[in-house]
Amino acid sequence: MIKMKNKNKIILPIVIVWVLAIIACGYSGSFALLKMAGLSTDSLAWKTFYETYQFYGEQAAYKKFMLVGWIGTAIPLVIALLLSIAMFFSLKEKIFLYGNARFANAQDLTKSGFFPTEQQRKKQKYPALLIGKMTQGKYKGSYIYYAGQQFLMMYAPTRSGKGVGIVIPNCIYYDESLCVLDIKLENYLLTAGYREKILKQDVFLFCPDGYAQKILGETKLTTHRWNPLFYIRRGGVYRFGDLEKIATILFPLKGGENDTWTDASKSVFMSLVLYLLDVEEEKKHKVNMNAVLKLSVPTGGENLAKWFESEIKSRNNKENLAKWQQYYALSESEKIGNTPERYPLSVDTIRLFRDFCAKESKQQQSVMLDFKNVMAMFANPVCAAATEDNDFDLRDVRRKRMTVYFGLSPSALSQYAKLTNLFFSQLLNENVRTLPEHDPTLKYQCTLMLDEFTSMGRLDVVQIALAFTAGYNMRFVFILQNEEQLFDDKKGYGRNGGLTILKNCAVKLFYPPKEIDESVKTLSESLGYYDLVRNEISVTSGKNSSKTRNKRIEKRALMLPQEITELNDIKHKSGMALPEIIISEFSRPFIAHKIVSFEDKFFVKAKHFAKNNQPVLPVLDIQQDEVVRQLHLQRERNQRWQVEKQNTVLN
Repeated sequence: MIKMKNKNKIILPIVIVWVLAIIACGYSGSFALLKMAGLSTDSLAWKTFYETYQFYGEQAAYKKFMLVGWIGTAIPLVIALLLSIAMFFSLKEKIFLYGNARFANAQDLTKSGFFPTEQQRKKQKYPALLIGKMTQGKYKGSYIYYAGQQFLMMYAPTRSGKGVGIVIPNCIYYDESLCVLDIKLENYLLTAGYREKILKQDVFLFCPDGYAQKILGETKLTTHRWNPLFYIRRGGVYRFGDLEKIATILFPLKGGENDTWTDASKSVFMSLVLYLLDVEEEKKHKVNMNAVLKLSVPTGGENLAKWFESEIKSRNNKENLAKWQQYYALSESEKIGNTPERYPLSVDTIRLFRDFCAKESKQQQSVMLDFKNVMAMFANPVCAAATEDNDFDLRDVRRKRMTVYFGLSPSALSQYAKLTNLFFSQLLNENVRTLPEHDPTLKYQCTLMLDEFTSMGRLDVVQIALAFTAGYNMRFVFILQNEEQLFDDKKGYGRNGGLTILKNCAVKLFYPPKEIDESVKTLSESLGYYDLVRNEISVTSGKNSSKTRNKRIEKRALMLPQEITELNDIKHKSGMALPEIIISEFSRPFIAHKIVSFEDKFFVKAKHFAKNNQPVLPVLDIQQDEVVRQLHLQRERNQRWQVEKQNTVLN
C-alpha cells in the first residue's frame, strides 16, 4: 500500500532543477556542436547552438551537426526529467501491514550521538555514561557514549555482568559527581582510590553496618557519617515539612488496618525530633536518630506520656514564658549571657505530645511497639555511630566533584531498606530546590547509580520529581533484574508508577536473560515487527497447465523471544554472555557488546591503582568488645541470608 507525502516539499527543488537544466542545455548543446565541427571551445557561449541553428538549421549539409547539438541540448533536460520523477516517487510512502522494524544501520548510529569523536566529547556540555562497545560495522571497537541529562534504565539478570559492564566502567570513567548504591562494596574497593587520586574527587563511604578494616593489628569498623536530621532546616517555615518528609519514609502508610498505629508512631517520632530541635541550643542532646530512640525511654523511670506532660509543664509554664518574653525585649548586646536556662516547646511539639497523652495506656503501648520496631536499627551501636554526625554534605554534589558510596552487604538490604530509601530521597530532595541557572556554583552533574533499585522500597520523590529532575542536573541509572520488579505493586512502583519512570528514560539497556519469560516477550514486542514477504508459486497440471506467482505478507518480530535468549550463546572466554540490546530515543535499536572491564587495559590499570590507593576512612568511636560482637552478629546474619537464598533457588 502506498500514500503520498506533502507535495509542497518538492516544488522548490523541482523548480531549481529545471532552471539549472535550461541554463545547462544551452552550454551542453553548444559544446556538442563545436566538438562535432572540430572547432575550439574557447568561443563557447550559451547562445552558440541557438544562433548557429538559425542560420544553418535547414541546410542538409549541416544536419548531422544540428542533430549532435540537439542531443547535447537534450541531455540536461532528460536529467532534470529523471530527477523530477525520482523526487515525485520519493513522495510515495510505503504503508506496512505489520510494521517496518529494523536494526540501526551505520547512518542511524552516526546520527544517534552515541559515537562522538574525541573533539566532540571535549565540547559536550554534559558528561557521558559508557553503556557498551561495538564489535562490528563502522564503529567497531568504539565505546558507546550516552551524554546528556537523560536517564538510563538497565535490565540485567543476576550474574549477567552488570558490575563489570556498567557500574565499574562508569565509576572509573564518569568524572563528575556520583552516588552509588554499592551492594557488596565491590565498587568502592575497585574504584574509590582512582576517583580520589586520579579524578581528584572527595570520596566518601557511608556504611551503616561499618566497614571492617585491620588497623594496627585490630579489626576496626570504619565509615563516613551521615545524619539525616542535620538536613532539617531550623527556620520555623520549613522545619515541620522537612521533618515530615523523613518521618513519611520511615513510617510509610501501606493502606492496611495497621495504618492507624503507623501514623501514630510517626507522630511520636516527629514529636521527639521537634523536642530535640526546640532544646538544641541547650547542648544537652544531639539531634540524631539515636538520641530520638533514647529519648523515647525516659531515664526517670516514668512512662513517655508522663514525661511529655512534665516537659510541657516545666518549659511552657507562665514563669518560664515570662522569662523568654523579657529576654526577647533585650537588645542584642544585652542578650549575651542572659539566655534563660530552659527553652520553651513549640506549638507543634506540644500538639503532638498531647495527641499521644490523650490515648489510652494500651494504645500508647501499641504505638510505641510500632515505633521501636522501626527505630530498632538505630539501637545498633554501629548504625547509631554512623548516623551520629556528618562527614559530608549531600547539598554539595553539584557544587564540587564528589563521590558517595552507600555500602551494604546483600544480607543487610532488608534491615536497612528504609535508611537506604531515606538517604537517596534526601539526596534528591536537597538537590531539586535550586536550578543551576539560578546558582552559578551548581556547576556539576550528579548521577545516582542505583543497583537493585527496588531493594530500598519505593522512592516517592522519584515518582514526584522525576519529570523535572534532569533540569536540576541530577541523573539516574536504574538497574533492575527485569521489568516485573519495577511494576510490582508491593516492592516496586506499580504499573502506573513504573511507566512514569520508563517514560523518562531515554535509553533502555537489556542484558538478555537465559530463559524465555514475560520480560523477554515484552522486549520482543518492544523491538517491533516487520512485513515478511514470501513468494509462493502454484502450478496446475493437465491440458491447461499454468504457473501462478503470489506474494504473501506475514507478520515477523524483529527478534523472536528465543532469538533474544540465544544471544547468550555468544560468550566471552570467561563464560559471560556478551551481547546487549540498546533501545533509545536517538536511533533504531541495535545490538552491541558489554564492556569487559576485567580485560580492558584502561579499566584493569585503573582498578589496580584503586586497590593500592584506598581512601582513609574514619574509625567509629565504638568499644572494641562491641566491635567484635557486631562482627559476629553480621556473620550470623550473612549465614542466614545464604541459607534463605539457597532455599529460594531450590524452591
